[in-house]
Amino acid sequence: MQAQVDIRSWLHKQNDWLQEAVDRLLKKGQLDGADIAALVALIKTPDGRKASKHRAFAELSQGNAEHRELRLVKISEISGIESLAPRMPLEFGSENLSVIYGHNGSGKSSYTRILKKLSGKPRASELKTNVFKAAPATSKCHITSQLNGQETVHEWHVGHPTIEALRDIDIFDSDEASHYLTAESAATYIPPIVSLFEKLAGVVEQVRDALTAEQSRLVTSLPQLPAIYDGTPSKRLYLSIGTAVAAVLDEALVWKADEEKQLLALTERLKAEDPAALAVHKRRTKAELQKIIAALTDADRAYAGSCFQSLRDLRQAAAQKRQAAVESAKVNMAELDGVGIPTWRAMWEAARAFSSTPYPQHPFPVTHAQARCPLCQQTLDEQAQRRLEDFEKNVQGKLEADARKAEGLYTQALEALPRIPGDEEIATQCEAAGLGAQEWPGFLKGFWKSAALTREALLNNEAAAPVLPVAPQATNITALAEYSEELAQTASQYDADAVQFDRAHATKEKLALEARKWITQQAAAVRAEVERLKKIKEYEDWKALTNSRPISTKAAEVTLAVVTDAYVARFNQELKALGAHRIQVELVKARTRNAVVLHQIRLKGSQDAKSQPNGILSEGERRIISLAAFIADVCERPGSAPFIFDDPISSLDHDFEWAVACRLIALAKTRQVIILTHRLSLYGVLDELAKKVGDDWKKQHYRAMRIESYGGAAGHPADQEVWNASTKKANNLLLNRLAVAKKAGESDGAEAYQRLAQTICSEFRKLLERTIEEDLLNKVVLRHRRGIQTDGRLRDIQGILLEDCKLLDDFMTKYSCYEHSQSSEMPVVIPEEPELRQDLEALGIWRDQLIKRRAAVA
Repeated sequence: MQAQVDIRSWLHKQNDWLQEAVDRLLKKGQLDGADIAALVALIKTPDGRKASKHRAFAELSQGNAEHRELRLVKISEISGIESLAPRMPLEFGSENLSVIYGHNGSGKSSYTRILKKLSGKPRASELKTNVFKAAPATSKCHITSQLNGQETVHEWHVGHPTIEALRDIDIFDSDEASHYLTAESAATYIPPIVSLFEKLAGVVEQVRDALTAEQSRLVTSLPQLPAIYDGTPSKRLYLSIGTAVAAVLDEALVWKADEEKQLLALTERLKAEDPAALAVHKRRTKAELQKIIAALTDADRAYAGSCFQSLRDLRQAAAQKRQAAVESAKVNMAELDGVGIPTWRAMWEAARAFSSTPYPQHPFPVTHAQARCPLCQQTLDEQAQRRLEDFEKNVQGKLEADARKAEGLYTQALEALPRIPGDEEIATQCEAAGLGAQEWPGFLKGFWKSAALTREALLNNEAAAPVLPVAPQATNITALAEYSEELAQTASQYDADAVQFDRAHATKEKLALEARKWITQQAAAVRAEVERLKKIKEYEDWKALTNSRPISTKAAEVTLAVVTDAYVARFNQELKALGAHRIQVELVKARTRNAVVLHQIRLKGSQDAKSQPNGILSEGERRIISLAAFIADVCERPGSAPFIFDDPISSLDHDFEWAVACRLIALAKTRQVIILTHRLSLYGVLDELAKKVGDDWKKQHYRAMRIESYGGAAGHPADQEVWNASTKKANNLLLNRLAVAKKAGESDGAEAYQRLAQTICSEFRKLLERTIEEDLLNKVVLRHRRGIQTDGRLRDIQGILLEDCKLLDDFMTKYSCYEHSQSSEMPVVIPEEPELRQDLEALGIWRDQLIKRRAAVA
C-alpha cells in the first residue's frame, strides 16, 4: 500500500524519540506511564533529537483480521434512572431487526440515553432520577450483551465509568442529527494506519505534559529584591539574570573590600552632624595609627632575620676583644687563673672605688711602704706591689679599652631593640587607632608575643638555641598604611563636607552600594537561579519538539487519501440510497486538529459561504441528511455492532420514510438494528419490507415490540401477543386478561380491577382499529403499509352492512377515551367486568359472523 510506504519514509525523517513512540504504538496499541517516561528521557538526549533509520516499522503492513460481533440482548433491573421502572426486561432477542413502538413519554428516549451514557458516546446526556419521586439509594441497570456469541451481564451505575465492551454501539438520535449538521466532526471509524497519527498526537501531548510537569517543579528559590532597591542599577541586573553575560554576572556577585569601605564611608558621612569635628577625630585616629605602624615597622626590621647577623657580629667582636684583654692580663706575677675576666674586672673596679676611701690623696693602686691591699688589707711586699701595678697597667691598657668599647657597642645594640608592649597597651592602641575589630588586636598581640620571644633570645645571647625571626610584616604594614591614607582622605572629605555636602546624591550612592551588597549575599541563590533558567530553557527546547502540527499535517495528507475520500463517497451513496441526492449538500474536510481530520456538511453551490444547512434546509431535509452522514460515518467499522435509531423518521414525509425503512432493512441483513419509534407508519413499513425480504428472514430476524408508560413509570414492555397476534386471537387474549382482572378485583378490591381493566380498554381500542383494517376492509388498506393490495380482497368488501358500521362506530366512540386524551370535564369511567366482557364477546361474535357471511357469498 502506497500510504504505508509514504508513512514509513516520513517517519525516518523524524526525530528518534518520535520514531520510538510510533514503534511502541505499533507494537502495544496504547502506551502506559513507563512508555511516556522512557520517551521523556529519550527526548532529552542528543541522539533522541536526531533522525534515525534503524526501525523497520513492519507492523504498518500488518492488517487487522479480528472480527467482532457485538449484540445487545436485554436491559433489565433498571432503578433510579429517569422515569423508567419496567416490570420486566426489555429484550432484543436473537433477531437482527427490533422495532420498538411507544407513545410519547413511554420511555423510548430514556432507553436511548442509558445506552449512550454507558457506551461512552460524546454527546450523551446526564441521566437524572424521577423528579416526582424520592431520590433512590442507587441509580443502576443491568445490560446483557453478546460478543462473538459469549454472553456477558454488565451491572452499571450512573456516574460510573463507561462499559468498554459496549463502546462500539452506534446510536442515532436528535442530538446526533444536530451534531452532524452543525459541528465539525471526525470520522467515527479511522483505519489503524490513520488512527496511528491520532494516537501519536496524543502521545506527543502526554510527553509535552510530562515535560511541563517536570518543568513546573523547577521552582525558583531566588529571594525577592527589597522594594527599597527598585531604582538601583542592581534591580535591572537582578531582573535580567537569565540573559546576563557570565563574566558580568560573576563580577556582580563579588563584593569587593573597597566597596565595603566606600559603603562604610558613605554611611558615616550621612550620619555625621559635625563633619569638621569628625575630620579632627579622623586625623587623631591616624596619628595613633602611625604609632602602631612605626612600632610594627621597627619591630619588623629589628626582629627579622636580616638584623640578627649584625648583633651576632657585635657579640662576637666583644667576646674576641675580651678574650684578647684576658690573655694579656695573664701577667707573670698572677697566681690565679681568670685575671682579666669580667668578674675579676668587676672586683678590680670595686677595689679601685674602695681605695679612694682609705687613700683619698693617692691614685689607685696605692703601693707605698705603709699601703695595704684594698682587698685583703694586708701590707704589701715588693712582689705584691709590683703585681698590683701590673694589674692596673693591664686594665688601663689598649686591649682592655678595645674590649670595653666592643662590649659597649653590643650592649647598646641590645638596648636599641624595640620594646614589647603589653596586651592592655596593645588593646588601647588599637582602640585609639580605629582597629577595634577583633582580628587586628589579636594579630598584634600574637606578633608582639612572637617578638618578645625573639627579643628574649637575643638578650640571652642565643644561649639556648639560635633565635627565630618573626614573620615578615610588609603586607600588614602596607594594609595599615592604606588605612592611614583612607583616614587622611576621609578627614579631607569631612573637611569638604563641612563646607558643602550633597546628601541626596550620597544617599543614592549608598543605596546603590547596599543593593549590590545584597545581591552578592544572594550569590548562591542567583547561581542556582541561573542554572534553573538554563534548565527551563532546555525544557522549552524539548517541548518545542513536541509540536503536533507536523503530525496533524501528515495525518491530514494520509486521511485525505485513506479516509476522507472514502467517507465522502459513502455519504454520497447514502444520500442516494435515502432519496436525498437532490439536496444541495456535500461533505468536505474542514480542518485538522491534533492529527484528527474534521469533516463538515456544507451547502453545495451556496453564494453565501457563511450559510449553514441547519439554517437553510427544511426540518425533514436536515433529518435525512444527518441520517445519511451518520450511516456513512459508522457503517464501515470492522466487525458487527448494534445500530440504535431513536425516531429516525422524525419530520420525514412518506417518501423519505420509505427510503429510510429500506435502508434500515438493508443494514439489518448484516448486523443488529434496534429502532425506537412513535410512528406506527414506520412500524407498518418495516413489517411490509421485512416480509418482502422473505418470510423465513422475517421469522428469523424481525422482532416487533411495544413499550408503554403506566402509573408515572415508563418503559414497560407491553403484551407482545396482543400486539402481534391476529385480531381473533387478540380478542381472546383480552378476554383472558379480563378474567385475571376480575380475580384481582375480587381479592384486592375495585382499584386493582380498574388498574388492569384500563389497560384492557386501551388495548381493545387499538384492536378495534385493526379490526376495521384487517377484518372489515379485508387488509386492502393498512395505515402502516405503503401500498394498497386489491388482488382478491376488494370482492369481500361488498359484504359490509350498515349494522357492521354502526357496531364498530359505537365501539370506537365508547373506547376512544381510553387511548386518547379527554377533557377534564369528561371523567373516564372504567366499565364493570360484565359490560367489558359483553363488548369483547360481541366483537368476537361479529367477526365470526362476518367471516361466515363472506364465505357464503364466495
